[in-house]
Amino acid sequence: MATYTLRYSDDGRGLDKKIEFQAEDASGALIVAYSEAPHRNAELWEGARKLCTIRRYTTEVWRIGA
Repeated sequence: MATYTLRYSDDGRGLDKKIEFQAEDASGALIVAYSEAPHRNAELWEGARKLCTIRRYTTEVWRIGA
């Protein structure tokens, strides 16, 4: 298991927030992010390494970028 972090910034839709969790792989981040507010950007980190940014538009539509 690795330690992952979802980092949300103060974006007018919510305050700064950091969620740390253990998962087998980075796909576990989508499970955690699913419970968070839609239409917010988050950075996904594995330890000290930034993996990507994610944004959930709806329950079915996600954008994952560098």
